[in-house]
Amino acid sequence: MAHGFDAVSLDVGGVLVVPDHGVLASALDGMGIRYQRDRFGVGHYEAMAAVDRAASHPEDFTDYLAGFLAAVGVADVERARAHDALVEVLRTPVWCQPVPGSRDAVRAIAAAGVRLAVTSNSDGTVEDHLARHEWVQVGPGPGVPVEVVTDSGLVGVGKPDARVFHATIAVLGLPADRILHIGDSVVYDVDGATAVGMQAVHMDPYRLCDGDHPHVSALADILSR
Repeated sequence: MAHGFDAVSLDVGGVLVVPDHGVLASALDGMGIRYQRDRFGVGHYEAMAAVDRAASHPEDFTDYLAGFLAAVGVADVERARAHDALVEVLRTPVWCQPVPGSRDAVRAIAAAGVRLAVTSNSDGTVEDHLARHEWVQVGPGPGVPVEVVTDSGLVGVGKPDARVFHATIAVLGLPADRILHIGDSVVYDVDGATAVGMQAVHMDPYRLCDGDHPHVSALADILSR
């Protein structure tokens, strides 16, 4: 973030929300699988680090769950069963547990006069999901107004494909380098956004990444840059 920006494009998973810890715990409990509940917070970001290392396909949760289950202490011999239990619940509705501080940060970014967009890998339902949980909506409503919600499920391809980012850029009508995208993946978000000329920052609250791109520990940190 060496120069200014006029708009912020937000990823959803890992930036605004993570999978609901109670739902994940219930699925594992139902299979009698032991785990460390106090590791669920870091578990999502360890999972995304595993995805980045493998450069996984956006819709494949195999590497995500491998990273998550390792992070939360599920024994090796139980991971196949645990994977099967969790892959069934990792749908858009379960991504509803707020990342600490992010709800206030979205309001603060908007109050600072920064234009907002959402650019997410999802299944075509993320705009409705965010509106129902009163995070954001296009136009007026109970959440923070944004100008566009780009959902890969509607675009037909997922990040890091340039077409997803171009859909957001087209609605904002700004030069790409005046838009800052923030996401929790190096491959999907940082690499994808910078490839189309956007600025990008990696949401990395546990400092798991040692890459030379910009990082923040919380969404509110971009206001101090």
